[in-house]
Amino acid sequence: MMKSCPLCNTEMSERYNYCYQCGEYVGDTASLVPQSTPEEEQVQQRQERVIHYGCLLLIILWAVFGLWFCVNINR
Repeated sequence: MMKSCPLCNTEMSERYNYCYQCGEYVGDTASLVPQSTPEEEQVQQRQERVIHYGCLLLIILWAVFGLWFCVNINR
């Protein structure tokens, strides 16, 4: 079984804990990720939703006022 380095995508054997190409740790990376509570996940999802809706609003405003500007500048 082969695994790949998350940094340089080098394929290597499962027995390596560090990438022999770049030195990145490729061992059990699941144990390095901090576990979050359900409350933290809800807060993060809420923040991501606000960011997504904010970006969507900016795109809509840009489209509307961009079209308005183009129509009014040609008069």
